[in-house]
Amino acid sequence: MNTRQIIQAMPKVELHLHLEGAFSFEFLFGLILKSGGEATIHSIDDLKQRFIFRDFTQFIQSWFWKNSFFRRPEDFFDSTYYTLRDLAAQNVVYVEAFFSPWDFQAKGLAVQEVIEATLAGKVAAEKDFGIRCNLIADLVRDHGAVTALQRLDDIIPYQGQVIGIGLGGSEAQYPARDFATVFREARQKGFHLVAHAGEAAGPQSIWEAIEALHVERIGHGVRASEDPALVNYLQLYQIPLEICPTSNLKTRVVKEFASHPLHDYYRRGLLVTINSDDPSMFATTITEEFWALSQHPGYGWEDIKQLTLNAVQAAFIDEAEKSRLLGIVNQYWSQII
Repeated sequence: MNTRQIIQAMPKVELHLHLEGAFSFEFLFGLILKSGGEATIHSIDDLKQRFIFRDFTQFIQSWFWKNSFFRRPEDFFDSTYYTLRDLAAQNVVYVEAFFSPWDFQAKGLAVQEVIEATLAGKVAAEKDFGIRCNLIADLVRDHGAVTALQRLDDIIPYQGQVIGIGLGGSEAQYPARDFATVFREARQKGFHLVAHAGEAAGPQSIWEAIEALHVERIGHGVRASEDPALVNYLQLYQIPLEICPTSNLKTRVVKEFASHPLHDYYRRGLLVTINSDDPSMFATTITEEFWALSQHPGYGWEDIKQLTLNAVQAAFIDEAEKSRLLGIVNQYWSQII
């Protein structure tokens, strides 16, 4: 196999993917047409132009805009099913996917409807394509800490099917420390904890996620590089980082791939993982992320394998499942390296 084929075929584990950002453009365009159309969107090419961002703020605006076209429970079943189908086609063997079922209430959808449609799509895809998926509920900072507590209550009946909570949204405007209470309650209930931090805000945001929220993983964490003490801490305690290189480039958090902190983090022994974040919105896939790494100086097959093993280590699964995934990864690479 050539390099591209090796990357395509390798078993992959993804820990930072938002279901609402992983739609196909054909699917979203169909939803727009079903809704009666949009004045500025006449084709899929028009739609793609809507997802070219000048900064993180515009990305958030586009996020809520496209959410407005998800209006029926079957939209969530279909979107989840097709997303997992496409991941399985890339040989993603395990994924932890964020979803935020509260973002659609303005269109008259009950939270329970969205959760159950998403779960049904997940189960159907797992059966049909052999992929394994766990869901993490993103409470979304932008709606405030009081609302986050209410949202945790909505998720509790689905514990086991939903394995954790996350905290995305406008990081700088809604600091992590404001959500300490809801994260404490979620931890007491047995949910896994993760938060976006150090993406659109600086190192203090990461410190707060660690010290106030007691998260098990950090989503992004690229701006830890601004604080050497924080980088040392992340290395010492092996707190996993969910790195999303193309996402950081497209939202202008990082200027160019060559200068992405990922490279320094990896060489210094931080527990970094590779992810696609919102693959459709950023015109990427987990395959493309690993392909870019394989073409960057300093990354060989041992490094690509290690980054995959890092994701297995950081996954919110039991030791038996980790052992199974490690076996799949090691068996593949024993034929390559």
